[in-house]
Amino acid sequence: MIFSNYLNPQAREVIQIIRKANYNVVENISWCTNGYAGGIIRENRTFFICTHNILDGSSARQSLHETIYHEAAHVAQMCRGLRPIGIPLNAMPLPWEKRVNIKKSLSLTKNNVSSIIEHEAYWLEDKPIEVVKYLRKFCF
Repeated sequence: MIFSNYLNPQAREVIQIIRKANYNVVENISWCTNGYAGGIIRENRTFFICTHNILDGSSARQSLHETIYHEAAHVAQMCRGLRPIGIPLNAMPLPWEKRVNIKKSLSLTKNNVSSIIEHEAYWLEDKPIEVVKYLRKFCF
């Protein structure tokens, strides 16, 4: 896997936990041609990262880590039965750019996902310690 060469220790820990939760971790699958940076395929427990879509930019490592943490938040939500983690909305302020990205993410998803689920994932994508906490709490 290409992306493992770019991971910081926190991202490596997140990937290990996702594997322990019985998810396949793969990269650059066919879904990546549809504008994804990463995602979860619930039916076969696949966690995927689209390194070809991420590693081109000037802030590639940051984008890669944010994608991993964002998708890991979705794994925690999946472990809850595709339900929000339960963080109060007023405790998760997002900049306008991320609020716009919620709409984009909702248009890409093939599942019927609520905006609160995406809001949580966007809020958690720069908080790896919180992501690890929720993965451990809900997946084991």
